[in-house]
Amino acid sequence: MYSPSKLLSLAVLAAGLSACGGGSDGGKKPTPTTSSSPGSSSTSSVIATSAAVSSGPVSSALASSSASSVGEGELAQAAVDYSTYSVAELDNCGMNISAADKTFALFADYDNAAQNQSLTALKFSGWNHTTNGNTAEWANLKHTPATYNFTATTQANESCNGVDTLDVVLVKKIADWDRQHANGFEREILAHGYTFGSIENLVVDVKINSAKTSVPSVDSLKTIYANYVSAGTVEALDEGKVNVDITLHDGANLHAKAIVQLDQTTYADRWVRVTIPMNKFSFYEEINYNRTAKTQADLNSVVIKRMLVVGETKKGTVLRGNINPWTSNVPETFKEMDLSFKKFEFQLK
Repeated sequence: MYSPSKLLSLAVLAAGLSACGGGSDGGKKPTPTTSSSPGSSSTSSVIATSAAVSSGPVSSALASSSASSVGEGELAQAAVDYSTYSVAELDNCGMNISAADKTFALFADYDNAAQNQSLTALKFSGWNHTTNGNTAEWANLKHTPATYNFTATTQANESCNGVDTLDVVLVKKIADWDRQHANGFEREILAHGYTFGSIENLVVDVKINSAKTSVPSVDSLKTIYANYVSAGTVEALDEGKVNVDITLHDGANLHAKAIVQLDQTTYADRWVRVTIPMNKFSFYEEINYNRTAKTQADLNSVVIKRMLVVGETKKGTVLRGNINPWTSNVPETFKEMDLSFKKFEFQLK
């Protein structure tokens, strides 16, 4: 049951970038756009686009970006604009919240109304390649393979007033494109009939948990890969921060993609709201590994089949495309990002 008048609204800014797949951009192995199972190695279906993630805010906090609260209810602070998305810290996370008008919650728990939700029932699914038995491939991970499982049941989160959260440690390879997205999850939403043109914003409430987050610094990557690539290549690939790739697509060839970058030194163990205007996503069509840029207008009437979420590098690629010849002796390193998601929500037009 949703509480009647305790409601939260936020209007903010932007996002755009990349997650799996192939390309000539020096880091992606071409892979099919769709896969029969999210657990297959071809899950890496998302292609890097030409948009770039901002490395820092391009404007001061937006006074116009605010949230309403009731009493001691949840409140979003003024948002910081990162050009293609915005980030606002949340006060009183999870208190006195309800669904706003003209929204669709892909995942949310309002005022503890839906504890221990079954993600399977919500048509979420996930995969974890680190349990494939190849210990050499995953030797440099910080934790045991089971740590990176997708868990089908949510848990009440004490850091957010006991609301249910989807918790996962997302893993992204730095060097090799094979199983570059070691794990991830998706939600099927085709039956709801939402089109790319019916969405104003995608809103994501998320917390970086410092406990199991381990992201290599740029300087450490330069040292590790000094014999393979230039320092400039490493600098272009990543900034040593948390990156989450969110892709919406039609189940075939049409995609809308955004990569959000969060600085864990600033946001670790804090709840934040990320708002991504739909018109700031990167739109494209991929056929036989060839990408063609599209606009939102091109996809306005196309129904979205699923949302895919993976960990990423800033650039959305790996180093392998810049290492020639590639050999099994190239060391592998990983970005490990311990995240709790409180909400994925469409704000509708």
